[in-house]
Amino acid sequence: MTEPTSQQRSAVGKRLHSATSSALAWDIVLALITVAWSFVFIRLFFPGRVNVDIANQYLQAIGTIPVTDWHPPIMSLVWGALIDLTGQAGSLLVAQVAMLGLTSWLVGVLAHRQGAPRWVSLLGPAVMLTPWVLSQMTTLWKDTQMAVALLLAVVLLIIARAVPKAWVLWIPAVVLLVYALEVRKNAVFAIVPIAIYAAFCLVERFNRSERPDPGGNRLGGRLSSRLRRFSRRRSLLSIAALSLAVLAILGVGVKATDAAIGSAVDVKPTGQISQIFLDDVMFSVPDAQLQASDAPAELKDHISSARNTCLERGEIWDAYWNCYGRGVSGRAFSPIAFQGELKDLWLSEVITHPVRYLEYRTAVFSTYFFTSSLEYWEADWDGDAVKAGIAAGSTKAEYIFKPYVEDFALATFPMLFKPWFWSLLAVVVLGIAWRTRPVRAHPARTRPAHTRPAREQPQRQRNLAPEQLQRQRNLAPEQPQRQRNLAPEITTLATSALCYVFGYFPIVPANHFRYTFWPALAVTVAVVFVLAGWRRRRSAGRSRSSGAPRSWAFSESGT
Repeated sequence: MTEPTSQQRSAVGKRLHSATSSALAWDIVLALITVAWSFVFIRLFFPGRVNVDIANQYLQAIGTIPVTDWHPPIMSLVWGALIDLTGQAGSLLVAQVAMLGLTSWLVGVLAHRQGAPRWVSLLGPAVMLTPWVLSQMTTLWKDTQMAVALLLAVVLLIIARAVPKAWVLWIPAVVLLVYALEVRKNAVFAIVPIAIYAAFCLVERFNRSERPDPGGNRLGGRLSSRLRRFSRRRSLLSIAALSLAVLAILGVGVKATDAAIGSAVDVKPTGQISQIFLDDVMFSVPDAQLQASDAPAELKDHISSARNTCLERGEIWDAYWNCYGRGVSGRAFSPIAFQGELKDLWLSEVITHPVRYLEYRTAVFSTYFFTSSLEYWEADWDGDAVKAGIAAGSTKAEYIFKPYVEDFALATFPMLFKPWFWSLLAVVVLGIAWRTRPVRAHPARTRPAHTRPAREQPQRQRNLAPEQLQRQRNLAPEQPQRQRNLAPEITTLATSALCYVFGYFPIVPANHFRYTFWPALAVTVAVVFVLAGWRRRRSAGRSRSSGAPRSWAFSESGT
């Protein structure tokens, strides 16, 4: 048997190097890293941490108690379907981690395919390891479900924008946005910027399809400028109209989902919004004015006595749980009595005094904005899980990750769990996105000299032989195309985070970190995209200075 020659060995080596250094090979490496970490996480935290809200929803999912609208019915039905399919209460944790794992992998792939170094693309899977993400992924909060659904929807829209034939990804993206709205109604604040981004993608694709050949532009400067301004105004109006259309489609999706759920199960109404009315009336309306109102005496006396109890405990919110004695039956999640009368009180005594209302809401929002609690749900807090029949998870997870989240991150960098920090970082990211946004230059100023008509070229160029002119064109510096810029994606994520935080102003019931999980997750991914764009620009600068050709995925000419 003859041994391979040195040329054959060299050819095999080149093929192996080409295969291992390809973008697809690195995508597979990122996938393996993500799957490995997801497996470890699920093994350690299965079936997931549970509080009283989650335990109640689990009992609804398995049919032990009736389904109510206190918690999102869709989450109970999805959880119940997963339990029927797998027989495991922890199946919801698996689905939750799988959604975030898929999203993190796609973020890494996008960063790498955009031309960022491999170490930057590793930050995609690394999102799952950050203490502020890990702390919330352990627990089956509806807030966590909403956050992972929103992020996956945004990433699918990004891919649909980058890959021309990936329009089919709009379908799961819309489904995920509807699911996010179903699990938390205030997700609408976060979804408005996402709807605008979706409209932007549609307008961009339409403009790209009708764009004329830039080389054929022979219009005068003033007329061309007017046409560009008209095109810009038309695009803005189109984005505004399509944003409303996207929101309308999501609204129809929510109504259709509610109707389907109502036909499948009997959902008991609880009037949970009465909690907000109760807080506003109790803590913003003076007792004398409360007693002078036309509300039933029993309701007024109950509010007045409960207010004293809350103030003695130093509480100015979440009265239903802190001092009111919960609902009619006194049990958790039971409806408040006199809901109609309480709403009338709110309409007549709260919103008619806007200064007083704003003072109270500013006070509670300030507490939420600058503080936090329940950053990590400890394994010892498993009383509600045990009552519901959910098995305890591994005790090893507590020894491994509690010091990392609480003793390291929370104790050393407490701002990582505060809304003000993520809001400030979102503003910084927005500033970076604005500075790095692509700007269309005037065509007449960007046309290379060797592409001008002969009458516009210098005399010495017209005298060159054809082969000399061709050589000059080949040696001329390449005019940079406008690469697919991530500024719209960064802007969407940061703006969504800000809208969600400040959307809590009229409704925030507590300072739990789970209410800040979506802003933290969205801004974290936005920072990854910022780093990807920064490293890509540095690599591009080195390539142009060395004369090396550029080969970036997702590049395109201006839109």
